[in-house]
Amino acid sequence: MKPYTTIEVLPDDTRYLPMQWNGAKPSEVAQLLQGRRLLACRFPSTQTANLAWQVVFSFDSNVSLEVTSSSTVVQGWDEFGTINVEILSSALTESECEWVNLELSEALDVTCVEVVRWQGAGLIVDSGIRLRFSDDRILSVVAVDVPGALLLTLPGDVAPRSWQFPANDYVYVSIEEVG
Repeated sequence: MKPYTTIEVLPDDTRYLPMQWNGAKPSEVAQLLQGRRLLACRFPSTQTANLAWQVVFSFDSNVSLEVTSSSTVVQGWDEFGTINVEILSSALTESECEWVNLELSEALDVTCVEVVRWQGAGLIVDSGIRLRFSDDRILSVVAVDVPGALLLTLPGDVAPRSWQFPANDYVYVSIEEVG
């Protein structure tokens, strides 16, 4: 996947930094994950849930989703974290590095996948992804202010007050609506 996001200019001159998808279109990812059980959430052992550069989710039926971040310069020194999502075959998720597997205490069945989107003056940025589960709990992976880094918030964790921007500045868009 490209290490940067191409900036799209919408008809109203708003700049849009879209989430990158690899392996499936957003609507296909929504269908693929709907009703799947999250079995594992992991990242390389040299990283933490508060500052990760790669997160892999493993679901039942051998479905895995990798989330990474790109840092895109819009103008001057202003950089914005965008998200890259890739569907992986189980063979691709095994690598040479050691992984940290986070404890998932209960069965988590996906009911909705959402894009975490930030909007500012003349700018829209797809900054993260959120999984909503059948028990209404949420797992999120969102870009933070360290270039290329992500913050992982597990179900039951206290939601952060800030990602790259204050958390209440973001909206959540179902990926079926993304395109």
